[in-house]
Amino acid sequence: MKINYCLPIIKETKEEVLEVISVNKTTYQYFEVWLDYIRDVDEAFITALISALGERLVLLFRRKNLEPIQMDLEKKKEIILLLAKEKSLLDLDISSQQEELDFIQKENVTLSKVVSYHNYQQTPSREELESILEKIKKYSPTILKIATYCNSEADALILLQLLLQLKKEKKRFIILGMGEHGIITRLFGTLWGNEMLFAPKNIEEESAPGQMTKEKFDKIFEMLH
Repeated sequence: MKINYCLPIIKETKEEVLEVISVNKTTYQYFEVWLDYIRDVDEAFITALISALGERLVLLFRRKNLEPIQMDLEKKKEIILLLAKEKSLLDLDISSQQEELDFIQKENVTLSKVVSYHNYQQTPSREELESILEKIKKYSPTILKIATYCNSEADALILLQLLLQLKKEKKRFIILGMGEHGIITRLFGTLWGNEMLFAPKNIEEESAPGQMTKEKFDKIFEMLH
């Protein structure tokens, strides 16, 4: 079983981001860079990230808990155009980044993208999630992503059923549950085909509730085998 670990990177400076990537490049398969937390993001920095990581790079504009994004729309458009025809991924949340998604469609930008839905309070019903997935599919995502907070075991089962549906459809997907009840979705999601598993080096650097460190995941998967 191949595990594609993704390291979330939330840092304030470009130098810190590049250092984290350099140190962990051989132990992680993907790197998720949270651009809106970084000071003075410029074209040279984005180009350096693309050059260093290529298809192993995931960029995003959003903030934790879907807090308001500080970067203005024109800056985001510039970054989108820099990513045109590159293999690096851009993660855009369908509930909070409609302007960016509409811009990509209007300008017919060829982009490798994760079109995602995040809910930090609850897991909607199966019917609601299927409706959200249909909306996501209209944007022709490279990878579909659903990440919701699980308030119960039943919520986790809804997500896993959705995952199996997408697997049957032969889609590329990331289906994850946040919170204590969502941990099982990260384990079975990895076993059943999630494109990547978000795993910080230490829990203080988690980007969402319910993540575990790479070291812990390694031990669990070793025991399962």
